[in-house]
Amino acid sequence: MNKNKPALMVFVMAALVSCAQWRVSNLSEKELFFVKNGTDAGHITIHFDEFALTDLSFKVGIFNDLLFMSDNIQKRIQAVDSDGDVELVIGNIANIDTKKINSAPFKFGELGSFTVDRSGNVYVQNRLSNSAGDGSFSPSYVLVFDKKGKLQYTLGQRGSADTPFYYIDSLFVDKRERLFVVSRSFDTWNIYRFENKKLDLHINLAALSFKEKDGNDIFDGQIENVKLYQNGNMMLINVAYYHNKRLKYHKVYDYSLNKKAIDREIMNIPNPLNVLFDIVDDKHPYFWNMEKNNVRLMICNMEGHIINNVQIGFDNSKYLYSGLQVDNSGRLYSYHASKKGISVLRWE
Repeated sequence: MNKNKPALMVFVMAALVSCAQWRVSNLSEKELFFVKNGTDAGHITIHFDEFALTDLSFKVGIFNDLLFMSDNIQKRIQAVDSDGDVELVIGNIANIDTKKINSAPFKFGELGSFTVDRSGNVYVQNRLSNSAGDGSFSPSYVLVFDKKGKLQYTLGQRGSADTPFYYIDSLFVDKRERLFVVSRSFDTWNIYRFENKKLDLHINLAALSFKEKDGNDIFDGQIENVKLYQNGNMMLINVAYYHNKRLKYHKVYDYSLNKKAIDREIMNIPNPLNVLFDIVDDKHPYFWNMEKNNVRLMICNMEGHIINNVQIGFDNSKYLYSGLQVDNSGRLYSYHASKKGISVLRWE
């Protein structure tokens, strides 16, 4: 019997983890969609000057193989396929051929976050009009439309539309098609879960305290973001720890929605630039891994080990604005706004 075998295996595993920490996989892109800058059906309106965007007036997302877009200049939600054919328009339909395009009129206020479930229902944050200042922090409701654009119901904090939400960070639908509204105001985070019109769970994360002591130094933790699992029962909480207002490190915790408590600490990240990006397939947290001007993501497992780094090689200097998204299966997408329109790429 080889008594050194266990020690050897530990050494090999440590070496593999160390190699994964430094390994970087370069991904290649494929253009899936291109949407022209304009006002016609299937187009999106982009405002810019000679230097940059003058207003981030749009959001995009890929759901059910369609590109969904919100346009705060045209005040509408649209869905297009990869051939550019318009599948749905909700909102301002003044210049839409309603005989050829599935469309539904609606008067939106300020469009915010949106998501789409597997049945094609569209969930849209509709901010109340605010004549004074930035509408991003206006109270809002969530409107629920069916796949044909017909309004089904309106949600507020209690399910009914009597109490609006305050700053909505994100909308999310789990595998059981329950809607989650992640809301925040200053340092307070609230999680709302709905089954159709019914509010079945509300958690206020202000009850959690994140403080750590190292000798005489006190480190104050603040929740930086949260990401929900597809199972709808767990979420990751990313906490940034500060000392004398200086960011020192991050920690990531597994939180049970059923227990309303932290299950365990998953990772302690000494590099303050590694911020939680998303969780894929309920088992792989993705983190931003900033390296000069390179766009990289660090992929980990639920034991906190780095299993890979991926680099997305686009030249951001060519665009007015760029964003990155990941779907539930781990496919990465980037979108890029230029003066001509928006290009959506898949990275593999």
